[in-house]
Parts: sequence; C-alpha cells; structure tokens
Amino acid sequence: MRARFSATLTLALLGVNACVPTFDDNLPLIDKPTLVAIQAEPAEAAPGKEVQLSALVANPDASGTMAKLAWGLCIARKPLTELGPVNPVCIQAPNAGEPDIIDLGEGATVKATLPTDACRLFGPSLPEPMNGEPAGRPVDPDPTGGFYQPISVTLVDSAVTSMGAVRIFCPPSGLDQEQAAQFNATYRNNQSPSIDQLAARTDSGEALPIPDEPDALQVTANQVLHLEASWHTCPHTSVCGDGVCGAREDKSNCADDCSMPKGCTGAEDYAWFNPDSRVVQQRHESIRVSWFSTAGHFQDAVTGRDESEFDETTTADAWTAPASAGEVRVWAVIRDSRGGQTSRSFLVRVQ
Repeated sequence: MRARFSATLTLALLGVNACVPTFDDNLPLIDKPTLVAIQAEPAEAAPGKEVQLSALVANPDASGTMAKLAWGLCIARKPLTELGPVNPVCIQAPNAGEPDIIDLGEGATVKATLPTDACRLFGPSLPEPMNGEPAGRPVDPDPTGGFYQPISVTLVDSAVTSMGAVRIFCPPSGLDQEQAAQFNATYRNNQSPSIDQLAARTDSGEALPIPDEPDALQVTANQVLHLEASWHTCPHTSVCGDGVCGAREDKSNCADDCSMPKGCTGAEDYAWFNPDSRVVQQRHESIRVSWFSTAGHFQDAVTGRDESEFDETTTADAWTAPASAGEVRVWAVIRDSRGGQTSRSFLVRVQ
C-alpha cells in the first residue's frame, strides 16, 4: 500500500512493504507517473466559494498519455481520537459507498465549491457533535493561522491517492471588536507564488540559458548544473498603484489595485493573530521549492527561504546529470507557507 498525504499541500511519500518502511535515497527521481503538486485557484477562498483545482503529474515517459485522475472533496471532520492531519476516510478515491467524499470528476483540472460549513468542519467554529461523541472542539490553526479543506486525487491506474488541501478563509476566533476590525482591514487572502525565473550555471560559473520547449538545455554526462529559482519581491507597505491590493486598500480608496483584487506572486506579508500575546501582527511567508527530475540526482530535495529572510527572493540547488545520454525533464514546484503552489519545468538533453 502506497499513499501520499498532505494537509498543507506539501506531499510526502510513505512506502509500506510488509509493514516495514522503505526509504528512497533519491526522492526527487520520477520513475513512474507521480502527482507532485495540486494547485488551487484562488489559493484561499471563503466557504461557499468555487475554486479551480489543477494537478501536476510528473511522468518519465514524455510520449505517454495523460494519467487518469479521480478527484474527491472530503467533508468528514476528523474524530476526536484521530491524531493524523485528516479523517482516514478521506484518503481514498470517491465511491458510492462513502458519502463523506464528494466526487469532483476526472481530468487534470476540476472545479469544487467549498462547503458553506467548512469553518465548522475544518476551522475555528464550534462543530456539531458527531456519531454520539461528545461535542467536538474547533480545529487548531496551522502556524500561519490557516485552516484547510481536504482534497483527494487518485491516480486511477496505480490506485495511489494523494491528499491535498485548499486554504479556507476563516477569521480567527477570540478577537475583540477592535482586533477583528484590524484583522479584516489588513488580512488579504493568499495568492499562489510563482517562479519568475529559472537559471542554470556550470561549476565554473558560466551561465547556461534555459530555452523554451521544445528546445532543451544541452549538457554532458555527469555534468553538474547549479540551478536557481527566483520569485517576485513583494511590497512590505501598501502603495496604491503597485498592482497589489494590500493591507487597508479596497475599492473605495484604491480602485486600480482592488477592483479585481490580486496578491503578490512572491513571499507575501500577511496579518496574523498571535494566540499567545493576543494581538494582530504582520508576518512574512516562507517559500519552499521542491525539485524533481526523470534522471540524474539533486543535492537537496527541497530548498527555500524562511519567513525571517524578508528580502531574499532566490533559492538554489545542484543537479548532477546521469551518466547515459538521453532527454531529461526537470520540475521545480514552488510553495508558500499558506498553502499556495505552482510549478515550472524544462528539458535537458544529455550528450
């Protein structure tokens, strides 16, 4: 049995064989169709709103057909006794025998409407008692103050199910009237990050431009490439006209930025209610990039920047080309700490 779990849209592979865990020393290696990212657009939405979900399936066979995917939206609240991130019934493909998983259909992209009671099922609102149990307790937020709606994606041919999630906008509990007004004025829903540029250079520092497909980056066998992913610099203060609908901006005072509200595609600042000091503070997203390839070897599976690194907008990794000639695909999946994610890929031709 193999499954992929994620309550924060970061996928971690668990392998089980006769109840003994097995570990791969090259997790970024794509040797079979593998789901490596689930993107929600928008990346954060209020209960009752519609989101578009897209899956990135990395496939070692460039000429292979698109993997068949089955999507499910889980509405089962986690029992009081469950220590895992989601209710175990969520970790399966939708089927007629499981009413707690709504069938969203098949394909690389589907649409889903978040339940109107999502903040009661998966958020800070007091839930209803279930199955004769005592009244439940609200869900604890993640370190960024977020709550998540579970989504399952099943690779039908291999019966491997991946768990992802959509961030639900649920106002934090415990705020007084003044704090609630401050939070509502300064918090902005998450915008998925994106990789602005991918760069490559040799050991000697020579820059190697990454061409657009179908062209490929030319390297030699066993050559080491130093790869760098960069993202946009996000503003720390709101300025009308900068293209970002920031804190305390709205249609009334900044129609240019907020008529169709849009966030920043880098590491954003966001309002956070500190449960210890009980004040609304400003925090900065962390960024992680997961690296994958169909051959060769990465120095690190994941690189990135912590929230304390305000002005850093790049992360780097080293990739060693395989010893044999052929075409290799490389993927970089960028994720922020509030659940947003996108990806980019390119081709390498080993000579």
